[in-house]
Amino acid sequence: RRTIAKYREQLSIPVARLRKELL
Repeated sequence: RRTIAKYREQLSIPVARLRKELL
């Protein structure tokens, strides 16, 4: 459960950046 939370927080940043670049 802690691993997912860490991945989600780190992925949340790159995902938002990738989504903005794609959009």
